This record gives sequence, C-alpha cells and structure tokens, in this order.
Amino acid sequence: MSSLLRAENLDFSYNSSFHMEQINLDLAKGDFMGIIGPNGSGKSTLLKLLAGYLQASSGRVLLEGKDIATLSRRQVARKIAVVSQGSRNEFEYTVEDIVRLGRLPYLSHWQSEAPGDAEVVKEAMDITGVTQFRRRLFTRLSGGEAQRVLVAQALAQQPSILLLDEPTTYLDMAHQQELFGVLTGLNQQGVTILAVLHDLNMAALYCSSLTALKGGRVFAAGSVGEVVTAEKISRLYGCTVEVTQHPHFDRPQVLTLPPRTG
Repeated sequence: MSSLLRAENLDFSYNSSFHMEQINLDLAKGDFMGIIGPNGSGKSTLLKLLAGYLQASSGRVLLEGKDIATLSRRQVARKIAVVSQGSRNEFEYTVEDIVRLGRLPYLSHWQSEAPGDAEVVKEAMDITGVTQFRRRLFTRLSGGEAQRVLVAQALAQQPSILLLDEPTTYLDMAHQQELFGVLTGLNQQGVTILAVLHDLNMAALYCSSLTALKGGRVFAAGSVGEVVTAEKISRLYGCTVEVTQHPHFDRPQVLTLPPRTG
C-alpha cells in the first residue's frame, strides 16, 4: 500500500517542558492505525503535527507526497478530517448545523450550501446515529452524544484520512462498540484512519497497526501482534500485565495484574 500521510524525523517542543524527537510514522492508504502510550507521551501533539495544526521545529509531514506546510488549510481539510479531544462548541447551534460545518472546505465565500450538501450531511448523521438529535441544540447533548456529532461533522468533510484523538471519551461500552463498528465500516470503504487510543484492548481488536509513544519518542511500531506483547506493554506503561488471546479473534488482549503485596 502507498504512503498517504508520512512523518519524517519530526522534532517539536513546548518551551523547555516537553520535547518530541525524531518521530517517523508512515500511514499507508487503507490503514487503521492506533497511537498508544502513557499520558504525556506526545500522542495528541503528534496528531496535531500530522494535521498541520502545529509546525515541527525540524522534519516534515507529507500528505500524498506534498509537504503539508506548503498546503492551504482548505486543501488539507479536503483530505484530512480531525476529531479533537474534548471539542465542544458553546454557540447555540443545532446538531445538524454542527455537522453541516464539515462542508465548509467545499464552499466558496459566497455560498452557504452547495448542491449535494444536504445528502452528505444526512448520511453522516445516519452513519453515526445522531439523526434523532438533528434539531437539538449541541450544548444540550451529553458528552457521548456530542462526541458522535463531532465524528459526523468529520465524516461530512468526506475525508480520505480521519484523525481522531481519544474518540471513545465519554462513550459507554455500547457506544464504544458502535463507534468502532462505524470506523471499521468506513475503513473498509477506503477511509484511512489514525486514532489516539487509551483502551489497549479496543486498539488491539480493531486496529491494523499500532505506534507506541513514550517520552516524546516512538517506542514501538508495527502490527498489533508485534506491539502488544507483555514485555513491551509493561515497559511502555511501567506496570505488570499479562497478554492473552481474544477467545473469538486472533488478536491479543491485555490483562492488568494487581501489584504484589507482602
């Protein structure tokens, strides 16, 4: 598979408090990659660098072979949609209005709606199961409902790449399963996905590859089976774990073990 989004030797720092060094990542067309790692390892920062929201101090991000720093925000938004962590809008917009904002990269300055936009917005809401909320104010939604609306907004962009920062935040078990079902379906339809994930078992179950960060560096990268081992996960998070196989799928699952006492 060809490279769709590529990070080459990225360095980045927030003043003197945090550094990312020599980050290399290759997101192939059709991949479903999970980014894992402990808090403060740089997962969300890496996502922002890949989306072009932040500029690396050295290295570059290539989108379809072009340096993302040379592209306009409109050009990038037609290829990459981002669901950021904790994105909430305090304006009194309805759910349908929020989802419709995903069409902005395709509108001219004088347009409020282009032909076909209504169908795209409706499909995005149907896919994410938020059509029933379409007339409700976004500010009146629960955290889980709002998260699904933001995913619908991203889908309305009709991106070739979907970047998600902890997309299961606020979602209960049933809605997590539902969301991953949606993401898997989109991936099978050709959308390339990269998601920052805290739930290792969901990551191992649904992703096709994983990149693990620790201390602003790539700690491990490869297939799920290569990354999710007891030795690597224990070192990555600094805790004792056991890795077993899922009873129904050929995928590893992580069991945390209580600390030894006595």
